[in-house]
Amino acid sequence: MKVHQLDLSIALGEYAHQIICQNFQRFVDREESVFQDNDPEPLHQMRVGMRQLRTAVRIFSTAIVLPKGVSHSSIGVIAKSLGETRDLDVLQLDLTNRYQLLLPKTEQSKFDKVLKHLHQKREQSFLDLKKTLNGDRYQKLKRSIQAWIEKPTYTPVGNLAILEILPDLLLPLICELFLHPGWLVGTRIQAGKAASIPIENVEELNQQLRQFGDLLHSLRKQIKGVRYQAEFFAAFYEPSYMQRIAEFKAIQEILGQFQDRVVLRQFLESTLNADLGKVLPTIDREMQQDETAFWQNWQPLQQSYLSLEFRESLRSLLTTPLNSATTVSQKSKKKAKGSTSSEDNPLNSN
Repeated sequence: MKVHQLDLSIALGEYAHQIICQNFQRFVDREESVFQDNDPEPLHQMRVGMRQLRTAVRIFSTAIVLPKGVSHSSIGVIAKSLGETRDLDVLQLDLTNRYQLLLPKTEQSKFDKVLKHLHQKREQSFLDLKKTLNGDRYQKLKRSIQAWIEKPTYTPVGNLAILEILPDLLLPLICELFLHPGWLVGTRIQAGKAASIPIENVEELNQQLRQFGDLLHSLRKQIKGVRYQAEFFAAFYEPSYMQRIAEFKAIQEILGQFQDRVVLRQFLESTLNADLGKVLPTIDREMQQDETAFWQNWQPLQQSYLSLEFRESLRSLLTTPLNSATTVSQKSKKKAKGSTSSEDNPLNSN
C-alpha cells in the first residue's frame, strides 16, 4: 500500500483516515492467504489488522462519521471469528512445539487423543471462518469501509490539529488503565497502598491466580487496546514514549502467556474429562513451574505501574506532545541529513 509521509500538523480526521486505510488494507491483503490455510501467520496478521481497525474506530469516533454498518461491534463480530481459529492454532503450536517433547511414552496415547480432537475442532472452526468471510456481513462491512475511505466524512472535531487535542485523547485511556483491578492481583493493601506478595509465598500467589485470573485476562485485553492506540500516535512524542509502548507490549505478552496456559489447561481437561495432574502429570508439572515464572516476570512490571511516581511520569509524558517549534527543528535536521527512516512513520507499525 501507499505509505503517507506524516505531517505533524495534520488534522485528527485526516490522520484517522490514514490509520483506518492502513489497517483495512492489512486484513484485506491477507484474505487469499488465509483461505489457502498453508501458514498460520496470515490469519494472525489479519486478526491484528481487524483488531487495530476496531480500536481506531473507537478512538477516532469523535472525529469521523462512518457508514451505519461500520462500528466497533460490527468489526468485533468478524474479529471474534478470526480469533477463534487463531486461538486453536496457538494451542496446537504450544502442544506440539513444547509439551509433546517432554512426554514419556506412558502419556503419549492420551496426548494423541488430545491432538486428534484439536485437529477436528480446528477444521470445523476454519470452515466456520470461511463461511463468515464469504458471508454478507463481512462483504457489506468491507464495501462500507471502502466507500468511506474513498469519500471520508469528518466531524468538526476532526478538523482540529492533532497536537491541539492529543493529551485529551490519550489521558483518559491511561487513567482508566491505572484503575483496572487486575493490577492488584497478587498484592496486599497496606496503609492504603498495594504491595506485592513476596515471591516466596508461592501457594498464596497461585491461589490469587486461581481466584482472580479472569481479572488478569481483562487487564490484558485493556492493555492491548491501549498499546494499539498509543502506537497510532508514536510520531507525535519524544523517543521516551516508545519505551512506554515497549512496556505495554511486554505486559501484553506476559499476560497472554498466562492466559494461553489457562485456556490450554481447560481444553486438556475438557477433552480428557479428567484432572490434568492424573492423566498428563508431566504437562501439569510444567504448567505449575510456569506459574512461578509468571510471577518472576510479572511483579517488576506490576510494581512499576503501582508506583505513584511512575504513574505521574507517564501522565506527564502524555501531556507534552511535540510542539510546532520542535517539529520544525526535527524536520530541518532530517532534511539536512538527507535521510528519512521508516521508523518515523507510525503507519508502519506492526
